Order: sequence, then C-alpha cells, then structure tokens
Amino acid sequence: MQHSISTLQPDSQAARFQSGKCYDLAIIGAGISSAYTLIHYLSLVEQQFTNSEARLNPVFPKQPLKIVVTEKYGEFWTGIPYGSRSGKTALLISPLIEFIPQAAEREHFIEWLNANREWLFDPQEYSRGELSHQWLQANAADMAQNCWDDLFIPRHVFGLYLQERVSQTIQSAVSKGWIEIDTITADVWDVRQDRDLYRVDLTTTEGDTYFTTEKLVLAIGSPPNVAFAKPVNELETDACYIDNMYEPSLDANLDRICKSLAHQPHRQVLMVGSNAGTLDTLYSINNSKVAADLIDKFIILSPNAAFPHRISREVPVLNYTPQHLVGLLKSEIFTAKQIFEAVRSDVADATAANINISDIYSDISKVTMQGLNRLNVEEQAQFVFIYAVEIGKLQRRAGGEYLDVVGKAIERDKLEFIKGKFVSSTIDEVGNLACEYIDGETCQQQTINASIGAIINCAGFQDVTKSSSLLIQNLIKREICIPNQSGRGFTIDKNFEASKNCYVMGPLVAGNIDGSLRIWHAESCQRIIGLSQHLASVLMPPTPAANIDREYYEPTLANTIEI
Repeated sequence: MQHSISTLQPDSQAARFQSGKCYDLAIIGAGISSAYTLIHYLSLVEQQFTNSEARLNPVFPKQPLKIVVTEKYGEFWTGIPYGSRSGKTALLISPLIEFIPQAAEREHFIEWLNANREWLFDPQEYSRGELSHQWLQANAADMAQNCWDDLFIPRHVFGLYLQERVSQTIQSAVSKGWIEIDTITADVWDVRQDRDLYRVDLTTTEGDTYFTTEKLVLAIGSPPNVAFAKPVNELETDACYIDNMYEPSLDANLDRICKSLAHQPHRQVLMVGSNAGTLDTLYSINNSKVAADLIDKFIILSPNAAFPHRISREVPVLNYTPQHLVGLLKSEIFTAKQIFEAVRSDVADATAANINISDIYSDISKVTMQGLNRLNVEEQAQFVFIYAVEIGKLQRRAGGEYLDVVGKAIERDKLEFIKGKFVSSTIDEVGNLACEYIDGETCQQQTINASIGAIINCAGFQDVTKSSSLLIQNLIKREICIPNQSGRGFTIDKNFEASKNCYVMGPLVAGNIDGSLRIWHAESCQRIIGLSQHLASVLMPPTPAANIDREYYEPTLANTIEI
C-alpha cells in the first residue's frame, strides 16, 4: 500500500538561499534534537505573534524571523536512529511509555499512529522479513485495541511522525508570515565569530559557500564512531570491514556483508561492542533468512561480554532494597566513586540471586539519585563526568524481541562472547583475517584466529577531543566550544550556551553540571524533548523560561538508545 505524508523537502527553499545571507537563527543538524527545538520554538513564536501585548514590547522580534537548518545527509528531522539509515526493521530499545514518558507528546504520537496504522503496519510489507512478520503478529491485537504503551515499535515509524509534524509546523508558520526558513543539504565544516555574528562555512553539491547568523544551535548528534585499525595488507583478503553500520545505511551494509560472505569460505562475523547498534545488526541480519544462513557464527567482542538486561512486560513485585547503596547513605559523607561501587555490588548480588537487573533498575536509580543529591558540588561533578555513565552500563536494558534473537543464536551455538578490548585486525601467515585484542581477564594480548569473514564496528563514539570531525575540530580550535571533563560533550551553562549566542543540543550536552542542570547522557528522546523545550525558551525571549520538569535534569540512570 502506498502512502505519502506531508513533508518539507530538503532544499525546498534553496532558491532563496544566497551565499553570505544573514539569518536570525541557524540550526546545524536536522535530527530529533533539531526537530523538537523547532517544534517548541515555533510554538513560542506563535504565542508571541498572536499576543497583542507582546507586540507592544520594544524588544519584540522582527517579522518574519529568518531561519536556516542544514543537514549533511539530506534526510531531515529523523537523524540516524529514526531514518532510512537504520532501516525499517530496527526497533525502539525501550517500550513507548519509557521512550516518550511525557503524556501529552506520547498521546499526540499515539493519535497519529491510530490514524495511520493501516499503511504504517501493512502486512504485505512486514511479511518480507521473518522477524518483522513475527513482530506484527505478536503486536497486531494490542495496536488494534489502542494499547501502544508497552510496544517496542519500529523506529522508522517515529521518524515518519516527526517528519510530518515538523513539516506541518513549519508550513503553518511560513504561511502566516511569521518565519522564512531555508532547509539546506550541506556539510558544515567550520564556524567562526564575525563581530556579533557567526559565520558558518559549508559545502553543498554546488561547492563551498557560507552564511551568517545572530544565533547558532549545534544539533550535530554524536561524534563519529571510533575507527578501526585495519591491516596494511587488507586488500589481500576478501573479508568485509564495516566501520559504521549506519553509513551509508544498515540495509546497504547488510547487502555488502552478504555479497562478501557468499564468495568466501569464512563465514564467521566478528562484532566489536555489545551495545544497541550490535542488537540492531543482529536483529536485521536474522530478519533475512538469506543473510542468516550465510553466517556460521557471530563472535561478540566487548569489555563486559554481555548484552543489556531484558525489559519485562510484567515486572514482578520483588520488594527489593539495594542493600549496599542504602548502607552507604547511612554515612554522613561519601563520594561519587563510593556510590558507583555500591551500585556495582548491588548489581553483582542481584545477578548472583538470579534477579533480572531490569526489574530493579528503578529501585537502584531512586536510591542513587538520593545519594547524588547529598554530594557536594565537586563530587556531583565527578558523578556527572565519570561515574553516572559507568552505573548506566551496569543497568543497560533492551526489549524481548531483540534479546530473543540473541538467546536463540546462543542455543544453536551461533553466537559466542569474548570478553576483551579490540586492538586491531591482522592478516595471518596464510592470508586469513584475524583479530588482536586485550583479554578482559588476563589483560594479555590475544588473537582470534577463527574463520572471520567480516568485522563490524559497534564500539561506540569518539572522545570529542580526539574527534575526526572537521567541524568539531574547528569549534574547539576557535574556542567556540570547549570540551568538558567527560570527553563526551562541550561545556555549556544552564541555558545550553557554549559561547555567546551559540548553543548546543543533543548528545554533545552530555557531561555538564550547572546548578540543577546535571546531564551525563543526552541521547534519549525523553531527555531531548525536555531539554529542547528549555532551549527554545532561551532562543525566543522575552517569553519567560518554561518550567522544566526536573526529570530531564535528573534522569534515571538506565542507558537508552546509543546509536
């Protein structure tokens, strides 16, 4: 069944764009951070332009506001996780009620799901993959009965929703004369201050150009993936290397892996890392019988040699108490490191008692937050910079659809964990691909000599101080953005300002503490919705700052999607 949604096409305003044009607001990047910032911002624009008293204010903004949004890959308002680069198979890693806990936004999305359910979940489309077909069969009754909260829906569906919602919001504001907006497919590679403006240098299909802007929002997503160290003589083997499973897309790389394995005797796939990207890949491969049959075994190399804990559909009543944490909080003084060590001990004890960590993560997180609130400012900073993320790693969670694939592969001896840290890939003396790694138990360098036919990098993102991104390098070099102590983001104040009138939104706000603003992980949709609401109020004065629910500043410690 064919269906089209109303979207603002990339470069739809390109005819208006001229080199050197000046804007009131520029947003670099067009993922969900950009999408929700615009949704909230344009809501405030509407409030101001329809408020007769506000119009009498001498600092009332001129009309129309001139806005530009750039996107490197040309797919607006989805980012990698919710767009075509993740394919149509990948699922949310948490149920919808956790993915969007804000009731009003979730209800808006569910209303859209109900209105578009027939074409979104077309049985003919879902029958093309074994796991997709199973997913639709298992969840069709719940969807028909408007029971969406506990579902792990395909991520691209949320991307379609955002594309339509943002596009309609933009079109409404443009039609009323409140804004002019240019959406440009371009690679932004430099930003520099030019008196009271920012000059933004970018490359389009027509060559290098630039524009200037009074206010700038950097919504550029996560840094690039940590790159592989490949053997110098890699061309001597038929093995397939995938540095980034989403570049150019997950589907394209699956095709590449299949073509490579079909013409070589080595059928084992080494996957570096055990995060959400690894689960995406395993699920997508096993959705295709052709791809799954080509692979003899998956070897998962990661420091913890484990996947996230299963999210239960029905959480049992355990009356659980994290004894080590509770005992620590009886002390008058303790440190961020001690909180981490207590959580680690509680998780170890629960695991030994066969308790699912996912079933008790809220209990642990609640007491952890109580401990955090009692730390002095210096120790809170250490918690944000270092230990919160380490605690999150102990409580990673994922849905049953993904973990069922892992369980079945282990049962059939088609999946093996190796605890260790990837060093490099090599070519052995007979021309076969091998892998060097540091053993997680002995700390000695070892070699995987299995018949490896492909290596997939799911190892995570670069430290911003070591990023290969030219834009990030230039932002740091020009001191427009300063890396924070976590290495995961830029230093910002409570208004997300990195430099005067230059703001950061999305994953690169991680690792910041400023009063009640304490952010150690900022990739979840939940957090982005709340944080972008506050940023929008900063971008659109003199509207008073919105009252932000503290859950966005003091989030639970469970890691969410890390793509």
